[in-house]
Amino acid sequence: MNQWHKYKYHIFFWTFWGALLLLQDSISNYLQGRFEQTFTWHYFYWFVLHMVLVTGVTYGYAYLLKIVPYSGNKTKWLLSSLALQLSVTAVFSFFRTYVTELLFGSLSAEYLSSFLDYFPWLLRTSLVFMIVGFGYRILLDYFEEQKKRQTLEKMALVAELSSLKNQINPHFLYNTLSYLHAQAEPLSESLGEAILLLSDMMRYSLHDTDETGLVSLEKEVSHIKNFITIHQLRFGNKLAVEFTVEGNVTSKRILPLVLISFVENAFKHVSKGKTQQNFIKLDLKVDTEKVLHLHLENSHNAEKTNGNSGIGLK
Repeated sequence: MNQWHKYKYHIFFWTFWGALLLLQDSISNYLQGRFEQTFTWHYFYWFVLHMVLVTGVTYGYAYLLKIVPYSGNKTKWLLSSLALQLSVTAVFSFFRTYVTELLFGSLSAEYLSSFLDYFPWLLRTSLVFMIVGFGYRILLDYFEEQKKRQTLEKMALVAELSSLKNQINPHFLYNTLSYLHAQAEPLSESLGEAILLLSDMMRYSLHDTDETGLVSLEKEVSHIKNFITIHQLRFGNKLAVEFTVEGNVTSKRILPLVLISFVENAFKHVSKGKTQQNFIKLDLKVDTEKVLHLHLENSHNAEKTNGNSGIGLK
Protein backbone atom coordinates (compact mmCIF):
# COMPACT_ATOMS: atom_id res chain seq x y z
CA MET A 1 0.00 0.00 0.00
CA ASN A 2 2.83 2.37 0.86
CA GLN A 3 4.62 1.53 -2.39
CA TRP A 4 1.46 2.33 -4.37
CA HIS A 5 1.12 5.64 -2.56
CA LYS A 6 4.76 6.39 -3.36
CA TYR A 7 4.56 5.71 -7.11
CA LYS A 8 0.93 6.43 -7.99
CA TYR A 9 1.58 10.05 -9.03
CA HIS A 10 4.36 8.90 -11.34
CA ILE A 11 2.04 6.33 -12.93
CA PHE A 12 -0.77 8.88 -13.30
CA PHE A 13 1.54 11.46 -14.88
CA TRP A 14 3.10 9.13 -17.48
CA THR A 15 -0.24 7.47 -18.23
CA PHE A 16 -1.69 10.91 -18.89
CA TRP A 17 1.27 11.89 -21.08
CA GLY A 18 1.09 8.62 -23.05
CA ALA A 19 -2.66 9.00 -23.56
CA LEU A 20 -2.21 12.62 -24.64
CA LEU A 21 0.51 11.63 -27.12
CA LEU A 22 -1.60 8.78 -28.48
CA LEU A 23 -4.64 11.06 -28.84
CA GLN A 24 -2.58 13.72 -30.63
CA ASP A 25 -1.08 11.23 -33.11
CA SER A 26 -4.48 9.59 -33.70
CA ILE A 27 -6.10 12.94 -34.54
CA SER A 28 -3.15 13.93 -36.74
CA ASN A 29 -3.26 10.61 -38.64
CA TYR A 30 -7.03 10.83 -39.00
CA LEU A 31 -6.87 14.35 -40.46
CA GLN A 32 -4.18 13.19 -42.90
CA GLY A 33 -6.25 10.16 -43.94
CA ARG A 34 -3.88 7.54 -42.44
CA PHE A 35 -5.64 6.69 -39.20
CA GLU A 36 -4.82 2.98 -39.59
CA GLN A 37 -1.09 3.73 -39.11
CA THR A 38 -1.79 4.42 -35.44
CA PHE A 39 -2.29 0.68 -34.88
CA THR A 40 0.83 -0.66 -36.61
CA TRP A 41 3.93 -2.26 -35.04
CA HIS A 42 5.95 0.58 -36.49
CA TYR A 43 3.97 3.15 -34.49
CA PHE A 44 3.99 0.96 -31.38
CA TYR A 45 7.80 0.78 -31.59
CA TRP A 46 8.03 4.57 -31.98
CA PHE A 47 5.55 5.13 -29.11
CA VAL A 48 7.53 2.89 -26.72
CA LEU A 49 10.79 4.53 -27.83
CA HIS A 50 9.35 7.96 -27.14
CA MET A 51 8.12 6.98 -23.66
CA VAL A 52 11.50 5.47 -22.80
CA LEU A 53 13.16 8.68 -24.01
CA VAL A 54 11.05 11.09 -21.98
CA THR A 55 11.00 9.01 -18.78
CA GLY A 56 14.72 8.28 -19.06
CA VAL A 57 15.59 11.94 -19.60
CA THR A 58 13.33 13.07 -16.72
CA TYR A 59 14.57 10.64 -14.08
CA GLY A 60 18.12 10.58 -15.42
CA TYR A 61 18.42 14.35 -15.19
CA ALA A 62 16.83 14.38 -11.73
CA TYR A 63 19.42 11.84 -10.58
CA LEU A 64 22.22 13.82 -12.27
CA LEU A 65 21.18 16.91 -10.32
CA LYS A 66 21.59 14.91 -7.11
CA ILE A 67 25.19 14.10 -8.06
CA VAL A 68 25.91 17.51 -9.58
CA PRO A 69 23.61 19.95 -7.72
CA TYR A 70 22.42 23.01 -9.65
CA SER A 71 23.23 25.10 -6.57
CA GLY A 72 26.89 24.06 -6.70
CA ASN A 73 29.47 24.57 -9.43
CA LYS A 74 27.52 26.19 -12.30
CA THR A 75 30.06 25.30 -14.99
CA LYS A 76 30.12 21.65 -13.97
CA TRP A 77 26.34 21.57 -13.85
CA LEU A 78 25.92 23.14 -17.33
CA LEU A 79 28.52 20.84 -18.92
CA SER A 80 26.96 17.76 -17.31
CA SER A 81 23.49 18.80 -18.47
CA LEU A 82 24.69 19.43 -22.02
CA ALA A 83 26.55 16.11 -22.14
CA LEU A 84 23.46 14.25 -20.96
CA GLN A 85 21.19 15.96 -23.48
CA LEU A 86 23.49 15.41 -26.47
CA SER A 87 24.29 11.79 -25.62
CA VAL A 88 20.65 10.84 -25.01
CA THR A 89 19.54 12.63 -28.17
CA ALA A 90 22.20 10.93 -30.26
CA VAL A 91 21.33 7.45 -28.94
CA PHE A 92 17.60 7.85 -29.51
CA SER A 93 18.13 9.40 -32.94
CA PHE A 94 20.11 6.29 -33.81
CA PHE A 95 17.27 4.03 -32.63
CA ARG A 96 14.65 6.23 -34.30
CA THR A 97 16.35 6.02 -37.68
CA TYR A 98 18.90 3.23 -38.12
CA VAL A 99 17.19 0.57 -35.97
CA THR A 100 13.76 1.55 -37.28
CA GLU A 101 14.86 1.07 -40.89
CA LEU A 102 16.44 -2.29 -40.04
CA LEU A 103 13.26 -3.50 -38.38
CA PHE A 104 10.61 -2.05 -40.65
CA GLY A 105 12.34 -1.37 -43.93
CA SER A 106 15.59 -1.55 -45.81
CA LEU A 107 18.53 0.63 -44.85
CA SER A 108 18.94 3.19 -47.60
CA ALA A 109 21.20 6.07 -48.46
CA GLU A 110 18.64 8.37 -46.89
CA TYR A 111 19.66 7.17 -43.42
CA LEU A 112 21.99 10.11 -42.70
CA SER A 113 19.42 12.62 -43.88
CA SER A 114 16.76 10.95 -41.74
CA PHE A 115 19.07 11.00 -38.71
CA LEU A 116 19.74 14.71 -39.16
CA ASP A 117 16.01 15.38 -39.53
CA TYR A 118 15.11 13.64 -36.25
CA PHE A 119 18.05 14.90 -34.21
CA PRO A 120 16.76 18.52 -33.75
CA TRP A 121 13.26 17.24 -32.86
CA LEU A 122 14.63 14.82 -30.27
CA LEU A 123 16.93 17.56 -28.99
CA ARG A 124 13.94 19.80 -28.31
CA THR A 125 11.99 16.94 -26.75
CA SER A 126 14.86 16.00 -24.43
CA LEU A 127 15.25 19.66 -23.46
CA VAL A 128 11.56 19.89 -22.50
CA PHE A 129 11.77 16.80 -20.31
CA MET A 130 15.07 17.90 -18.79
CA ILE A 131 13.08 20.89 -17.57
CA VAL A 132 10.50 18.44 -16.20
CA GLY A 133 13.32 16.53 -14.50
CA PHE A 134 14.65 19.79 -13.07
CA GLY A 135 11.25 20.54 -11.56
CA TYR A 136 11.03 16.98 -10.26
CA ARG A 137 14.40 17.37 -8.51
CA ILE A 138 13.26 20.65 -6.94
CA LEU A 139 10.16 18.89 -5.60
CA LEU A 140 12.26 16.01 -4.25
CA ASP A 141 14.63 18.41 -2.52
CA TYR A 142 11.68 20.32 -1.08
CA PHE A 143 10.00 17.19 0.32
CA GLU A 144 13.31 15.89 1.70
CA GLU A 145 13.88 19.23 3.41
CA GLN A 146 10.34 19.15 4.81
CA LYS A 147 10.89 15.61 6.09
CA LYS A 148 14.16 16.61 7.77
CA ARG A 149 12.49 19.63 9.33
CA GLN A 150 9.61 17.51 10.65
CA THR A 151 12.10 15.02 12.07
CA LEU A 152 14.03 17.81 13.79
CA GLU A 153 10.81 19.32 15.13
CA LYS A 154 9.77 15.92 16.46
CA MET A 155 13.16 15.42 18.09
CA ALA A 156 12.96 18.91 19.59
CA LEU A 157 9.48 18.14 20.97
CA VAL A 158 10.69 14.88 22.52
CA ALA A 159 13.68 16.69 24.03
CA GLU A 160 11.40 19.44 25.37
CA LEU A 161 9.05 16.89 26.94
CA SER A 162 12.01 15.04 28.42
CA SER A 163 13.41 18.29 29.78
CA LEU A 164 10.04 19.15 31.29
CA LYS A 165 9.84 15.71 32.88
CA ASN A 166 13.33 16.14 34.32
CA GLN A 167 12.31 19.51 35.73
CA ILE A 168 9.21 18.12 37.39
CA ASN A 169 10.93 15.16 39.05
CA PRO A 170 13.80 17.16 40.67
CA HIS A 171 11.36 19.70 42.12
CA PHE A 172 9.41 16.89 43.72
CA LEU A 173 12.66 15.40 45.00
CA TYR A 174 13.89 18.72 46.43
CA ASN A 175 10.60 19.31 48.21
CA THR A 176 10.66 15.81 49.61
CA LEU A 177 14.25 16.15 50.81
CA SER A 178 13.45 19.50 52.40
CA TYR A 179 10.55 17.89 54.25
CA LEU A 180 12.72 14.97 55.37
CA HIS A 181 15.43 17.39 56.53
CA ALA A 182 12.95 19.37 58.60
CA GLN A 183 11.58 16.18 60.18
CA ALA A 184 14.95 14.50 60.75
CA GLU A 185 16.98 17.41 62.15
CA PRO A 186 15.28 17.45 65.58
CA LEU A 187 15.79 13.70 65.89
CA SER A 188 19.33 13.38 64.48
CA GLU A 189 21.58 16.28 63.59
CA SER A 190 23.85 14.08 61.43
CA LEU A 191 20.86 12.65 59.53
CA GLY A 192 19.52 16.13 58.86
CA GLU A 193 22.94 17.24 57.66
CA ALA A 194 23.22 14.22 55.32
CA ILE A 195 19.80 14.94 53.79
CA LEU A 196 20.72 18.61 53.26
CA LEU A 197 24.03 17.64 51.63
CA LEU A 198 22.25 15.14 49.40
CA SER A 199 19.82 17.86 48.30
CA ASP A 200 22.73 20.19 47.41
CA MET A 201 24.46 17.41 45.43
CA MET A 202 21.30 16.65 43.47
CA ARG A 203 20.79 20.34 42.67
CA TYR A 204 24.38 20.66 41.46
CA SER A 205 24.12 17.55 39.28
CA LEU A 206 20.99 18.78 37.51
CA HIS A 207 21.03 22.57 37.34
CA ASP A 208 24.42 24.18 37.82
CA THR A 209 25.75 24.00 34.25
CA ASP A 210 25.79 27.06 31.96
CA GLU A 211 24.90 27.33 28.26
CA THR A 212 28.28 25.79 27.33
CA GLY A 213 27.73 22.76 29.56
CA LEU A 214 30.55 23.80 31.92
CA VAL A 215 30.58 24.54 35.65
CA SER A 216 32.82 26.47 37.94
CA LEU A 217 35.69 24.37 39.28
CA GLU A 218 34.89 25.86 42.68
CA LYS A 219 31.43 24.25 42.55
CA GLU A 220 32.94 20.94 41.47
CA VAL A 221 35.29 21.08 44.47
CA SER A 222 32.34 21.92 46.74
CA HIS A 223 30.47 18.93 45.31
CA ILE A 224 33.42 16.66 46.13
CA LYS A 225 33.52 18.04 49.70
CA ASN A 226 29.81 17.30 50.14
CA PHE A 227 30.39 13.78 48.82
CA ILE A 228 33.25 13.28 51.29
CA THR A 229 31.18 14.61 54.20
CA ILE A 230 28.34 12.20 53.46
CA HIS A 231 30.75 9.28 53.41
CA GLN A 232 32.34 10.49 56.62
CA LEU A 233 28.91 10.40 58.23
CA ARG A 234 28.38 6.94 56.79
CA PHE A 235 31.65 5.58 58.21
CA GLY A 236 31.13 7.34 61.49
CA ASN A 237 34.30 9.37 61.00
CA LYS A 238 36.34 6.13 61.23
CA LEU A 239 37.79 6.89 57.77
CA ALA A 240 40.55 9.49 57.63
CA VAL A 241 40.04 11.67 54.58
CA GLU A 242 42.43 14.44 53.63
CA PHE A 243 41.44 16.75 50.78
CA THR A 244 43.77 19.59 49.79
CA VAL A 245 43.19 22.15 47.04
CA GLU A 246 46.00 24.27 45.61
CA GLY A 247 45.69 27.02 43.02
CA ASN A 248 42.94 29.30 41.77
CA VAL A 249 39.67 27.37 41.35
CA THR A 250 37.24 30.30 41.31
CA SER A 251 37.88 31.44 37.72
CA LYS A 252 38.32 28.01 36.12
CA ARG A 253 35.60 26.03 34.40
CA ILE A 254 35.30 22.29 33.83
CA LEU A 255 32.83 19.65 32.66
CA PRO A 256 30.56 18.71 35.56
CA LEU A 257 31.01 15.46 37.51
CA VAL A 258 34.32 14.66 35.81
CA LEU A 259 36.33 14.46 39.03
CA ILE A 260 33.73 12.77 41.20
CA SER A 261 34.12 9.41 39.42
CA PHE A 262 37.77 9.23 40.56
CA VAL A 263 36.75 10.09 44.10
CA GLU A 264 33.95 7.52 44.09
CA ASN A 265 36.43 4.88 42.94
CA ALA A 266 38.76 5.74 45.83
CA PHE A 267 35.93 5.31 48.36
CA LYS A 268 34.75 2.13 46.67
CA HIS A 269 38.12 0.40 46.99
CA VAL A 270 39.27 1.82 50.30
CA SER A 271 40.06 -0.70 53.05
CA LYS A 272 37.47 -1.12 55.80
CA GLY A 273 39.49 -3.09 58.31
CA LYS A 274 39.09 -2.41 62.05
CA THR A 275 42.72 -3.17 62.92
CA GLN A 276 44.35 -0.87 60.40
CA GLN A 277 44.23 2.78 59.56
CA ASN A 278 41.76 3.44 56.75
CA PHE A 279 42.53 6.60 54.84
CA ILE A 280 42.02 8.48 51.58
CA LYS A 281 44.22 11.34 50.42
CA LEU A 282 43.12 13.66 47.63
CA ASP A 283 45.33 16.42 46.26
CA LEU A 284 43.94 18.78 43.64
CA LYS A 285 46.22 21.35 42.04
CA VAL A 286 45.65 23.92 39.27
CA ASP A 287 48.85 25.16 37.70
CA THR A 288 49.44 28.31 35.67
CA GLU A 289 49.05 26.41 32.37
CA LYS A 290 45.37 25.74 33.05
CA VAL A 291 46.04 22.06 33.70
CA LEU A 292 44.42 20.33 36.63
CA HIS A 293 46.34 17.63 38.50
CA LEU A 294 44.44 15.15 40.67
CA HIS A 295 46.37 12.78 42.94
CA LEU A 296 44.48 10.06 44.83
CA GLU A 297 45.77 7.59 47.38
CA ASN A 298 43.87 5.20 49.64
CA SER A 299 44.56 2.45 52.16
CA HIS A 300 43.53 -0.32 49.84
CA ASN A 301 47.15 -1.04 48.95
CA ALA A 302 48.78 2.18 50.12
CA GLU A 303 49.63 2.93 46.48
CA LYS A 304 48.53 5.62 44.11
CA THR A 305 45.32 4.81 42.33
CA ASN A 306 45.58 7.75 40.00
CA GLY A 307 48.72 9.81 39.51
CA ASN A 308 48.82 13.25 37.95
CA SER A 309 45.73 12.97 35.80
CA GLY A 310 45.71 15.96 33.44
CA ILE A 311 42.24 17.39 32.77
CA GLY A 312 41.73 20.40 30.52
CA LEU A 313 40.19 23.57 31.87
CA LYS A 314 38.66 26.61 30.25
